[in-house]
Amino acid sequence: MLALLLLLTALLPVPDEGSELVAEFRRYYTKDRSPDERREAVLTLKGIDSLAAAQVLLDSLRDEEYLVRRAGVEVMGAMRQDAVAVWLAEEVLADRKLKKDELLVSGVVEALGGMGIASARAPIEELVGDRRLLVKLGAIAGLGKLALPASVPLLSEQLSHKQPVVAVAALDALARIDAGEAASPAVLMGLAHEDKIVRLAAVRAVAPLRLKSALRPLMLMLDGDPDPRVAEDAYEVIRLLTQRRFPDETPAWLTWWDRTESRFEMPDLEALAAARAKIATEGGRYATGKAAFQGIETKSENIIFVIDISKSMEEAFGDPERLAATGRTYSSNQRLAIVKQELTATIDALPDTTLFNIVAFASGVESWKKRPARASILNRNNAKSWVGDLEPKGGGGAGFRARLGFSADDANDGQTNTYLALMTAFGEELKGKKKKQSFVTGASNPVDTIFFLTDGEPTVGETVDMVEIREEVRRVNAYRGVQLHVIYVGAYGGKDFRKLAQENGGVFVAVGG
Repeated sequence: MLALLLLLTALLPVPDEGSELVAEFRRYYTKDRSPDERREAVLTLKGIDSLAAAQVLLDSLRDEEYLVRRAGVEVMGAMRQDAVAVWLAEEVLADRKLKKDELLVSGVVEALGGMGIASARAPIEELVGDRRLLVKLGAIAGLGKLALPASVPLLSEQLSHKQPVVAVAALDALARIDAGEAASPAVLMGLAHEDKIVRLAAVRAVAPLRLKSALRPLMLMLDGDPDPRVAEDAYEVIRLLTQRRFPDETPAWLTWWDRTESRFEMPDLEALAAARAKIATEGGRYATGKAAFQGIETKSENIIFVIDISKSMEEAFGDPERLAATGRTYSSNQRLAIVKQELTATIDALPDTTLFNIVAFASGVESWKKRPARASILNRNNAKSWVGDLEPKGGGGAGFRARLGFSADDANDGQTNTYLALMTAFGEELKGKKKKQSFVTGASNPVDTIFFLTDGEPTVGETVDMVEIREEVRRVNAYRGVQLHVIYVGAYGGKDFRKLAQENGGVFVAVGG
């Protein structure tokens, strides 16, 4: 009898860990859970490749919180089972009720692309023609992730769309597809586009596609593009692809290119990686007409400086030798005092064609101006005075706190609200109840370059999780091309801030830690 019982037990199905987690997720994931709890629950299912997991994750794609939806797209997009793709394409996208949900459909088509299953191409391409912007953008992103050269013609057609963000999304998608010169007509159209954010996206696409046909137009942009930031990005791509170091002027490059074009061969991916490392080490020594802050140069004329004035900024730089290695002399070794001296010098050097603003942050934020101002002699003088009055929050300087409207007896006003500072720099409205966030922000902001200076991890705010903060920046910057430079003056850490800069086309500098 015992032997029979053992045999029957062995024949019974044993629930696997994946099915148990799916069952637990079904019980746990409810609207009354916090956004962080819901997001963490979604990420727990990462690596479970089953139709049951995809089905319970569907609600996460229409969650009111962007970060929860993004997690759902990431987890579902990592699945590889044909059954999941068939269910999404033939049942979810065909359901009359479900297909009305713009957020849900947008997430589904992007996740379908991430699955990498070629049969998903047709339903995704069909939704590229959808009139709803979010669905269209999700489908374009899905085609980019699917990375099939057959989608290049349809993506190229999107360069003619009336909304610039659609052209930007299409260029970003093309850059993910190894289509080579097949993508050239679209990229060349993007380089000549009237909208700056489209031109920036086209410049970004040239390097991953290794487009030889785009090099001459890029060289012409050095002196011919109306926006210095676009010309600056073009210069960096030219240097990267040619591995040459001429000044950032059209005649010098064209003289060389006229002699070299016929025999020039584009570098492979390995050579590109080596070139990126070399340029990062050398910097922009051959560039001219640039302003610089903490050693990071820019030709942008739409800049915002975001400066940490939390209590810890009253501390001294931790490594005098590293500070001395900068070759600069400072009247004080206090972190904020050095930053103020550097920022004052940068403001002095701004061309009068530059629009700029300054945001100081600790637990709260305060801007020098309500909107960016022209760098006239009077505005530069006023900005320097404002910077000169900055003092670390939460310590001394009650007079300055009172002038800015901060409460002098607020014990927490010297903490670090990184999220609020970054969202303010991007022009995101955060007052009042947070509205349901879409996959793409609708904010309008002329700023194309942000210098963000801080000395440590966030300690207060809507979120202090750097992964979440980076995802939020990814959301608001997805179709803008804002370059985010990070200057880190902390004594230790900084890995997430390095990633923040890298993910947004910027430079990370660790100073005097």
